[in-house]
Amino acid sequence: MRIESVPVKEIKVRFRLRNPSEGKVLEIAESINQIDLINPVTIDSEKNLIAGFHRLLAFKHLDRKEIPCIVREPDPRFAELVEIDENLMVNQLSPLECGQHILKREELLSQLGLLYERGDNRFTIKEEKLSVEDLAESIGHSRRSYCMRKQIASNLHPEVQDLLVGTEFDILTELVKLSSEEDHIQLKVCNLLITGKCTNWKTAFYEAKYDDFKLNRFKTDRVPFNIEERYGTFPQSIMRFKKEDDELSKVVRLVNNNDHLRVQKGELNFGETVIKLHQMNPQQALFSLDYYTREGDLILDPFQGRGTTAITSLHLNRRFIGFEINKLALDRTSEVIRKNMDVPEDHWNIYEGCGCVMQELENQSELIDAVFTSPPYYLKAEPYSKDPRDLCNMTVEEFDQKIDELFRNLSRVIKTSDFKKRKFYPIIITVGTARNGANGILDMDCSFQNIAKRYSLTLWDKLFVQTVNPHLVTSIQRNYELRMVHKNYEVQMVWMKFA
Repeated sequence: MRIESVPVKEIKVRFRLRNPSEGKVLEIAESINQIDLINPVTIDSEKNLIAGFHRLLAFKHLDRKEIPCIVREPDPRFAELVEIDENLMVNQLSPLECGQHILKREELLSQLGLLYERGDNRFTIKEEKLSVEDLAESIGHSRRSYCMRKQIASNLHPEVQDLLVGTEFDILTELVKLSSEEDHIQLKVCNLLITGKCTNWKTAFYEAKYDDFKLNRFKTDRVPFNIEERYGTFPQSIMRFKKEDDELSKVVRLVNNNDHLRVQKGELNFGETVIKLHQMNPQQALFSLDYYTREGDLILDPFQGRGTTAITSLHLNRRFIGFEINKLALDRTSEVIRKNMDVPEDHWNIYEGCGCVMQELENQSELIDAVFTSPPYYLKAEPYSKDPRDLCNMTVEEFDQKIDELFRNLSRVIKTSDFKKRKFYPIIITVGTARNGANGILDMDCSFQNIAKRYSLTLWDKLFVQTVNPHLVTSIQRNYELRMVHKNYEVQMVWMKFA
């Protein structure tokens, strides 16, 4: 190291130390005019500026031709800093790439003694050093934006960084959230995303966090109990079930929110609001199964779908049989039950096949304690699958033929109720209505009642469930012009078979 006078115009600022403060430059220039330069600037032997940016600018302001310099030997770290700076300023880096550059940049600057370190007193340290604010401003970021990028590069597991950098999942806010998780959660989320098991961050976070969760089976004393306290309200003919964020709902969402099962069926606000396939509120299933059935009962769901009835039945210490033609839904429900519920294997079974046909139960009768199900709507309202056996792909006439077959089989497999002995074995089915243009309303409630009568089933109870329809705001004008109100209900009907 040596001190020599160097022409001001020959000194090179190869990487951005900080954006200069005009006030500080003028202050230093005034001091130089009065007592000359006390502390020389620092350069390397190739005349790259290491420290003293404001002092150099003050000399330029004063039109001084030479400046005293401490000359150090060339350091390869400066060449690396120049390259990093050019990448940060010129190239379009992803958030993770930017964070990795920032981290390496700070490491080099710290090694060269150009950064304020934790515990430094800026007012007593004579050398010009860089703060976080300086570093952020020098590459065009706010302090917050800079720190977020640094956080993901610092805290994300190296394997996660390697797999996600530059991909469609290299999203700053999501990576910041992920960087706060423990390594095993980070790796699970990353694996779900890159394997395509999850196509968005929200689902991947949810599944990773609930991967090891076990849902405890629900137990209550049958009698005596406070009915309002138990059900949250008095059971009535018109009810609304609020969405809850309880453990049951979270486990049900492991199936329902699967990206490959609950697909988009529409959108609002020019694509800003995505509308996905209908999902039964677990609170409706929880109430109905707890109210109409008893512990140990065998519950049948002919349209098992995405597992709400199955999971809720087992949660309430019932047994369960389901039918599902969508193998992906069947497998996912089975996986969640096995992984997230402590339930004996002989307490449940889901058959791959048509729930109207019930081939596996064709030789059975008086087997089922209760049925709880919700078939698709008329008029192909929701695309649950492309399987031609799926009711969602059928005409109304074909649909009703399959429902006729369903009731014929239900009347055989359901146990016989006895009014005098207060023995009740319900068939509970939730249906809706469909509008068919100039042909008006197609009422599934009416159709199902007529079909059920053919098989001597008695309509025993009826519950109107208030629903939330996302199309309300966009439908107001159309509804008024067509002289019809907005539909916000489903009908849950209960049949019994008496001797």
